[in-house]
Amino acid sequence: MKNILLFLLTTTLFFAQSFAQKPNNDSTLLLTFNQQIDTDVVARNLIALDKAYAEDFVFSHGSGKVEGKKGWLSSVAKGGFVGRLHDSVKVELHTDIAIVKGLMHIQKRIKDNLDRYHLKYIRVFALRNKNWILISHNTTAEVHDAI
Repeated sequence: MKNILLFLLTTTLFFAQSFAQKPNNDSTLLLTFNQQIDTDVVARNLIALDKAYAEDFVFSHGSGKVEGKKGWLSSVAKGGFVGRLHDSVKVELHTDIAIVKGLMHIQKRIKDNLDRYHLKYIRVFALRNKNWILISHNTTAEVHDAI
């Protein structure tokens, strides 16, 4: 049993390293990275987010507001996000561009209220210096739950 667990662990580590070295060969890495970005938003991990977003990142919100990396990270730093979970995510992989479409379920604390909403989005990742980086997020639909 120990040998099987050791084999599975070694195999998992090998494949994880392979994905890191060749991120454009498998959409699994992008699916994980896509969720990790929003896990970092909830945790207010600005160091990780600074690396995840391109300097020319553009965020088009469902409200119509458009902001860049600096503005979005400023919003994240204020906190309030309780959850940002992805669902039904699809990756369209090209040589150095990936288009990611999906649903996101969001919970955000605003004063004493918990706002729950769902959005459809399109994200564009670019392969720059052998690393995937988020260059665009476009919310295409947003629905807030009744309180």
